[in-house]
Amino acid sequence: MVSGWKKFLPHLRVLPEDLEVSDIQSSSSGHASIVEIQEQDKLQEKDSIKDVKQDDGIVDVENFGTKTEGSGKISNVEVEHPLGLKPDMPYELRDDAGRKWWKYFDEYEYRLNKQYRKSRKWYEFLYPNHATQSKAEKSLLYKLDVILAFYCLILNWSKSLDSNNYTNAYVSGMKEDLKMKGNDYIYTSTIANVGSIVFQLPFMYFLPRFPSHIVLPVTDLGWTWFTFACYRANSLRELRGYRFIESAFGAAYYPMSQYLLGSWYAPDEISSRVALFFCGQMLGGVTSGLLQGRIYESLNGRNGIAGWRWMFLIDSMAISLPTVILGFYLIPGVPSKCYSLFLTDEEIRAARKRNKRVGVNDAKDREQLKPLWDLKIWKTVLFTSTFWVLVVFDTCSWNNMTAFSGSYTLWLSSHKDYSVEKVNNLSVLPPCLGFAYVLFCAFGADLFRCKWGFMVFSQVMNTISCAILIRWDVRNTTKWYAFMTTYFSVAASPSLWSFINDFLRFDPQIKAVTWIAIYSISQSTYAWIPTLAWPTKDSPRFKRGYIVSIVFGTIYMLWTFVVLFFYKKNEKKHALDNGIVLYNTEKGEEPPTWLETDMEKRDGFYYLKEY
Repeated sequence: MVSGWKKFLPHLRVLPEDLEVSDIQSSSSGHASIVEIQEQDKLQEKDSIKDVKQDDGIVDVENFGTKTEGSGKISNVEVEHPLGLKPDMPYELRDDAGRKWWKYFDEYEYRLNKQYRKSRKWYEFLYPNHATQSKAEKSLLYKLDVILAFYCLILNWSKSLDSNNYTNAYVSGMKEDLKMKGNDYIYTSTIANVGSIVFQLPFMYFLPRFPSHIVLPVTDLGWTWFTFACYRANSLRELRGYRFIESAFGAAYYPMSQYLLGSWYAPDEISSRVALFFCGQMLGGVTSGLLQGRIYESLNGRNGIAGWRWMFLIDSMAISLPTVILGFYLIPGVPSKCYSLFLTDEEIRAARKRNKRVGVNDAKDREQLKPLWDLKIWKTVLFTSTFWVLVVFDTCSWNNMTAFSGSYTLWLSSHKDYSVEKVNNLSVLPPCLGFAYVLFCAFGADLFRCKWGFMVFSQVMNTISCAILIRWDVRNTTKWYAFMTTYFSVAASPSLWSFINDFLRFDPQIKAVTWIAIYSISQSTYAWIPTLAWPTKDSPRFKRGYIVSIVFGTIYMLWTFVVLFFYKKNEKKHALDNGIVLYNTEKGEEPPTWLETDMEKRDGFYYLKEY
């Protein structure tokens, strides 16, 4: 027990049952790696369970579900069923014969069983509480939205504020003060991206091993310091050095945030929460323009400091530094290794039970983790079609984002009748609308349980705006419409990352390595493609940039159906884990015999018998 003043610091929450099961291997959960998703059948027997015999499909269980301690006392420690069946989970018996062609578009056909789908009323999509309807599960989701989803919003807001501030500073005097010319603007952004890509790689090792409430605030502190340092840059070379190191410290906040969100939220809840993360990105765009406009107006030249320098000072000290402190207290870890001061024991138990039901394996003990240089890890990650399908998916997402090109702000600054203050104030309009676009697509994805539909819609809207801007010689109102809809390029991102999280839910170490690998490869393309597509000298038209965006947006839209195919293929292989007992009479298959021996039928669904 933690006592005294230490109880006010985040500490590992050890529940009584954790002590009881300390001698049981956590690897017996039977979760598969990304290779096993495609190549193995989850119905294979578990030979690690003692006192269980299986013969001709009939399972004989002796003292199943209990553990006998040395004293002869029977504890209620849960022992896993040989087939991985879960107590208290309803199983749907489904004949896959005569399946209609249009079921291909039913994203959750094999991910959620009929009981799970029916347990939620449509207006409960944000807080469905499918499994138990218990008070602990309800309060858990409310608390998670405050301590985790809200923190992710604040974190991304802080990072986005600084990233957008670079653009606003450029048009607010930094260009002249640092003698930037030609393509210096885009080259400096590229150098910063390289720092982020290179220093992501160590987090393949850190993510599954070290507490996130330590790792993320420490790196955030480094980001804060070098944001502060940017205010004193007296040359372009110095600014580039600061931006490179700053981005290095911010390398893992994207994948680490998604790693955490995927460890706590169910598959039909997570898009809405990832949307809050991206709302932080939009909020950064909004506040950066407004703050820079206000600062330039009121502080420019105060104490001999230029207005654009004041923005870096305020950003680091008033926004980024408090985020460091918040992160230390708000980041809860993962359910299996929870460090939260705000969750009760019952809420932690509810989180673990939810993860077991939806098939999320959130942590491993250190002794079970393989060395990062183990070839088996890299074969598992790199030699699967799923990994490369997701790499293409994320690469298209990175390179179709017209919203973050800075083209709109540079177009505004090309209007000689717009003052610096007006340019900064008008620059907030697209990200303000971006809130609505992101929330519409993410909430719609969870409400209708159809991520792919809203991803396709967002890319249709994005390609329309790019097509208008490629044409360029259109009415001014049409051009304004195109710029105001560029943030549809971001609206698909919550659903994209929800897809990736669900693909990678089986093994936390594989998940960490794969997340970083996908993110690094796709972001590395973002380090050089914008240099070719958005050269500053093309300002304000950027015809090449819009052509690149429309190409990637179109591929992104079509590739969504490829991802849907692989997703459903993987989930069909894990149908039993998802509460669906599949058979196909057209192939001569019959329901498994263990339904009669090990299961009992209640209200049209099968439940594991108690022993």
